[in-house]
Amino acid sequence: MRKRWIPLLVVFLLVVAATTAWAQNAQKRVALVIQFPDHTYTEIVTVPMDATTADVLEAATIPVGIAELGWGKALCNIDGVGNPVDDCFADPNHFWAYFHLNATGDGWDVSQVGIGGYTPGDRAVEGFAWSGFDANYNPTTYPPVMTFDEIEASLTPPPAEVPEPATLLLLGGGLVGLAGYVRRKRHTQDV
Repeated sequence: MRKRWIPLLVVFLLVVAATTAWAQNAQKRVALVIQFPDHTYTEIVTVPMDATTADVLEAATIPVGIAELGWGKALCNIDGVGNPVDDCFADPNHFWAYFHLNATGDGWDVSQVGIGGYTPGDRAVEGFAWSGFDANYNPTTYPPVMTFDEIEASLTPPPAEVPEPATLLLLGGGLVGLAGYVRRKRHTQDV
């Protein structure tokens, strides 16, 4: 009787191993809205789940210049707009302001941490604007507000959806259950 369960156990263990491996390699998609002085750029970037905003920018197709400083990473330029990496703060009147789309999707929150210290979630929208600043050092230029769905709809073709680990686990469980049903059906027919 125990030998009959070995194939079922092997299938179950393979499904668990595949699901675990997939979960370890799970990825997220993060949208970027970048306001240049004369146009807006959007992109959706696929990165590992633990990627910071700096990682998202480095994985984007648009070229970025990021300086490694003693206190963290600083965004110096995007697509040639900004300052050189070796003199990231050369322009005393402008900087790359960094924002997160708020929870209701209707406005920007100025980031309180740098690009290397923030880990956006799946389907997050991160904003950047080449901006001046007011007397309190708040940015004076904001990117246009765009939700993840709006950005995704504007891309041609839209990126493929990445299945969630729970979906794969349910699929694997269903396959194991189906294998058990077929095995039981065969066993009752043999008797």
